[in-house]
Amino acid sequence: MRIEDIPAEAWTLPPTPVPTKVVVTHDWPALYQTMQAQGFVIIESDQIRKTSTGVTESVPVKSFNTYLHQTLNVRLKTKRISAHRWYCTL
Repeated sequence: MRIEDIPAEAWTLPPTPVPTKVVVTHDWPALYQTMQAQGFVIIESDQIRKTSTGVTESVPVKSFNTYLHQTLNVRLKTKRISAHRWYCTL
């Protein structure tokens, strides 16, 4: 994904809230429905880690991508747009 592929409103919109269930976990199906309705979501998180190769990744973005790939067999396209914000689309 190129930086030009990100719509202009994605730069100024507030982050999309990640729905949570009563159990301390994320509600990925609800976030997927939001992404289908809106076309994209902005995930903001302080949960950042480095991979073994030194790449920085967001834990919620990685988890959401894993859910989509394993459950729905679709790939998530992501682009980091600031230190703690990621643009996500299908």
